[in-house]
Amino acid sequence: MAHARAVRAGRARAGSAAGQRRPVRRAVKRKRVAPQAARPKRSPKAPPTAQAAEESDEESTDDEDSDDEEMEKWEEKLLEMEEVLPRDMHPRAREAPHLVSKAKKVPYELAIPTYQRWMPVCQMSKKHRFRKCKMPFILAHTLGMLSRQRIPVSRVTLFVANETERGHYRKALQDSAWEKVRIELSVLGNKNSRNFIMKFFPAGTYVVSIDDDVERISWKIQEGMTHHVLRTLPPGSLETIIFDAYKQMRDHKAFLWGVSTSQNARHMKTYGISKRNGLVNGYLNGYISRPQCKELFRTLSDATEDSEFAVRHFAKDGVVLRYRMYAGITSPYLNRGGLQKKFEVKGERISAEQRSEARKKEERWGALELHRMFPKLIGLPKKRRDKKTMEVCFYSMGYPPGEGKKRIAPQLMDTDRVRYWQQNPKVLGCHAYKLYEGYKTARTLREAVSLGARPIDLAHDYNWGFLSVVDLSLDFPYEVELQEPGKRQAAAHFFWAKSSEKFVKVRIKEMSLGHGGLDIKKESLQLLAEKVPDRFRKLTPEDLRKEGGLLSKMPLVVLRSLLRWAKTGSLRYERRKTWAVYDALKVLGLTWLARRVKQREVEEAKAADKEPKRRARSLGKAWR
Repeated sequence: MAHARAVRAGRARAGSAAGQRRPVRRAVKRKRVAPQAARPKRSPKAPPTAQAAEESDEESTDDEDSDDEEMEKWEEKLLEMEEVLPRDMHPRAREAPHLVSKAKKVPYELAIPTYQRWMPVCQMSKKHRFRKCKMPFILAHTLGMLSRQRIPVSRVTLFVANETERGHYRKALQDSAWEKVRIELSVLGNKNSRNFIMKFFPAGTYVVSIDDDVERISWKIQEGMTHHVLRTLPPGSLETIIFDAYKQMRDHKAFLWGVSTSQNARHMKTYGISKRNGLVNGYLNGYISRPQCKELFRTLSDATEDSEFAVRHFAKDGVVLRYRMYAGITSPYLNRGGLQKKFEVKGERISAEQRSEARKKEERWGALELHRMFPKLIGLPKKRRDKKTMEVCFYSMGYPPGEGKKRIAPQLMDTDRVRYWQQNPKVLGCHAYKLYEGYKTARTLREAVSLGARPIDLAHDYNWGFLSVVDLSLDFPYEVELQEPGKRQAAAHFFWAKSSEKFVKVRIKEMSLGHGGLDIKKESLQLLAEKVPDRFRKLTPEDLRKEGGLLSKMPLVVLRSLLRWAKTGSLRYERRKTWAVYDALKVLGLTWLARRVKQREVEEAKAADKEPKRRARSLGKAWR
């Protein structure tokens, strides 16, 4: 027992000694440090410049508008393949205007509003391929693209803000192909500069406007939603598009054209020209200058000037054109200078994200003002997921959702002479396309129906201008007839009758805002105008086809009655249209004839009241 206690006590002492024993430290090999006197002294760090601070801040900004590396590599590959015409094209892509158009050459002026884009591209862009490039920004972008497209220097004019800017551009363009390009002094601001350009060129001038940051023009050659279905527009093709666009504007009575509103292949088409209400991007568009039309000038914000320009043209002309297979490649939220410079203060440290937010704030304000000015064409601003997408909400059909059913096609008659577009505007392969091919040769409405045109086809084709009424029939059913020839005043001269065209576009009640107007024979309308020359004398062709025009509240059946009355002196109409005829006569100032219509209704009402009494008397006599 004593031995066991001794063993346990020994173990306890050994354990406590082991617990107090320190661990052995291994030798660590240290680096020799130079003496303090031998160390080089650090110079005080210079404060960063405002520009360097801004650039470093931009590099750290996660800008959702910046191009990813894969997309940028693909763009470089597209530029290399620019000279090669692709073989694997969609059948409709082979009908692209730059390949098949035979439009005649017309004179045009190419305007480029620009600001501070004479600086080296490496300082203005964050793209990888421009990091070491010291070429002037505008030469690496728009002017370089125009050189590849073989646009003559004599056609191009740069519009700069002041004399200092002009000097910088002259110096930057020395020893280049654009050394002798014309440079004109404009005004500061995107909106103001574009208004200046409209006033600069004489009325009727064909102006093509391009931003100073367009790298290339893309062309969709295959159906698909990725950027791999896009190719760069072949060299020398832009001028063909410019000539074709002028022809299309003349054919559709339009004054403004553009390209696809999106650079995303998902929203582009391989074919087709849109004529609906919508955005015409400012980076590439063309228009026929009308400086005398004050309602076309931009008045709101710089950020929404292109949206405002487009909706003002649609409100006036009822049509704007957009080539759906082309798009301009730009980076408006990424590059410095231009409109982005407006949101920077000198010496201020601001990132690309902050510039984008400031621009978006102004854009939302402009979108709201556009809605207030054009409530039938522009909706409330709609927040988008991508900053590059405009928040202006266009009503593409020319009226707000839900109101389209109220604006049906007018009551055309079987004997009305019509004319269809010979180029099928429907989607290739669909049922409507096949039907259109069958009835597009019709000359009357009855013939179109016999060839397969459905009521929905007639309404759609009429409202979108595919169906034009060449001659209204004046032989229609009636219940009331008034022989009131009226007095035809001395021959008067009308502004709208001075053109050499045989027809006049007139807006009537049964039309959407997107409709270009009903074709009325000039001689027929002139007979009516001579009855009330004071109402027609000062009207222009635009006044007759605009919303709120002289005849815009008049149904087609009433217009038929008035045209027949002006020609024959006999006013015929259905009894249920009495008040519509009365209102139309009051609008035209024919109050004496309106009173006659009302008097006729009173006479018929009194006669109707006497008829039961007469019948009662006759029945009483027969009973007795």
